[in-house]
Amino acid sequence: MQAKSQVSLVFLEKNHILTPFYFTFYWHMKGFLTTKRLTLAILFVISLFFVFFVGRTFNSETFKRDWILTAKGITHFRKGLDISGGTKLTYKIDYSKYKDLYTSNEFLQVKKDIEQIILKNIDSRISGLGVSDYVAKTQTIGDETQVVVEIGGVADLDQAKEIIGKTVELEFRLQNEDAVTEETIAQRKALAEKIRTEVLANPTKMIELYANQGAENIAARTITGTLDQLPEIYKDNSELLNTIPLNQISNVVEGAYLRESYQNGSGEEVPIEIDGFLVFRVTAKNEISAITDTGSNSSGNQTLYTIDEIFIQDRLSRKIAQGNDGTPLNGAYFTIARPETTQFGQAGVSIGFNTKGGELFCQVTQNNVGKSMAIFVGGALATQANIREKICDGKAQISGGFGKDEAIAMAKELNAGNMPAPLILLQEEKVSPSLGDSAFQGALIATGVGTLAIIIYMFFIYGRRKAAVTTATMFFFFIVLLATLKLIDYALSLSGIAAIILSIGMAVDANILIFERMNEEVKSGKSYSAAIETAQKRSRSAIRDGQVSTLLIGVLLFAYGISIFKGFGSMIILTAILTLVLNVPFIEEALRTIYKNKKD
Repeated sequence: MQAKSQVSLVFLEKNHILTPFYFTFYWHMKGFLTTKRLTLAILFVISLFFVFFVGRTFNSETFKRDWILTAKGITHFRKGLDISGGTKLTYKIDYSKYKDLYTSNEFLQVKKDIEQIILKNIDSRISGLGVSDYVAKTQTIGDETQVVVEIGGVADLDQAKEIIGKTVELEFRLQNEDAVTEETIAQRKALAEKIRTEVLANPTKMIELYANQGAENIAARTITGTLDQLPEIYKDNSELLNTIPLNQISNVVEGAYLRESYQNGSGEEVPIEIDGFLVFRVTAKNEISAITDTGSNSSGNQTLYTIDEIFIQDRLSRKIAQGNDGTPLNGAYFTIARPETTQFGQAGVSIGFNTKGGELFCQVTQNNVGKSMAIFVGGALATQANIREKICDGKAQISGGFGKDEAIAMAKELNAGNMPAPLILLQEEKVSPSLGDSAFQGALIATGVGTLAIIIYMFFIYGRRKAAVTTATMFFFFIVLLATLKLIDYALSLSGIAAIILSIGMAVDANILIFERMNEEVKSGKSYSAAIETAQKRSRSAIRDGQVSTLLIGVLLFAYGISIFKGFGSMIILTAILTLVLNVPFIEEALRTIYKNKKD
């Protein structure tokens, strides 16, 4: 005879972690009882092994959680933010590019909209890390708005910081034809002073804080060279360069960063000068040998400088494109980005706008035909082209200067969560648990008491045989659930434990439905074996409908709830699936086994 019940144990190896997918079997098909029992027994043994003999430890060198074999595997479950604490990341929202575009009242409303978009994008980014236990909120200190993210149970904190704070801004800018005024220069100098103040608080992150700010004509970089090789502004301030202590942040230095010239169409040399404000620190000085007289053997020493610098140009070369009513065209109206090939065979990225964004883009292109427009992605210039005609189909295109792989990567970054304003990491600190181990132990005690109460209730209502089946079912459920939590590296929070306690009662519903149907069939004169078969067939649809309804509630909580609801919802989803896939077939086999020798 050939077994119809199919068992598939699939093992996939990824990142050196062996992950068993042991849910692929068809328990609803009829077949040899021994095959189904063997499947459940193997699953139970594997789960026991993972719960008690497999652990996870954090590797400080790789920032990953590695699998280990240990006799104390039960202690290696991750705990969430409310139980074991975590990390608090504080970001500053940079609104600088919006303040000059709106009146005070308008800016307040725009500010609220930006904060909502940022919190929504942070939520999706953290969820993408597989973390459900976190808190993200805004706070105002003085005139500065900050985003505070408290996150617990993260295996790779550096990855979390990079993903949460990553700014993939999308900006459209036109050539700035406005004349430079004293007011403009004063505003740029004030910006330079503000940047210096922020750098003083985080000198080691000087370059990181202001990287990719080309759209604002701010350049942050590290340069190396002798005085002759450095930009003009250092030559004009050579005394300061030679006397400033290592790693000390300079005052704001004003002057010409570069002086160059180019030939115009008539062959005349036209001088150009890039003026602005410089903040720098010298991180190293090294004496090197240099030939002082060409063609001679005489030599001398020169100083080789390594410098971290931020240069703020005294004007904006490009201004943000605006619609007829002054509304800026930026990533706030972005919908989706797709890699594509242009009509000239170049790799490109197609950018879609919502209805409002499409109208703004149409107005901008209509009002600036023949002018140059640049598109910045993440603060870096992606493409620049002349506007040939108005574009009113709600789409823009970035192309030129990159290949197919870069186009795919750019589209992914934009779709991953375009931020309408940059986030600057100000502080990282450890946070203490709000409840701690005592609350965790209390939750475990509540779980044990609830389980015991169910067993006692089942004993008095349905007798010792069915109570034994219920006890075995719950024990099997717990072991497989714990193994699954360890496999997916789930961070246990109190909301998750509450969902587990609730799921115990919901899982026992399946037992009660089958027991009641079985009693009815026995009363009608059927044998126990026949009653068990009929009960499990007729109860299956009711059990399925109940668990699917629970599953839908869990999905809604996870999809639309805040962090505490996500933890509850994710656990509800997991327990509902386990009840459908595992508990029902286990109950059937346990009943067949325990009533095997009972007389009809």
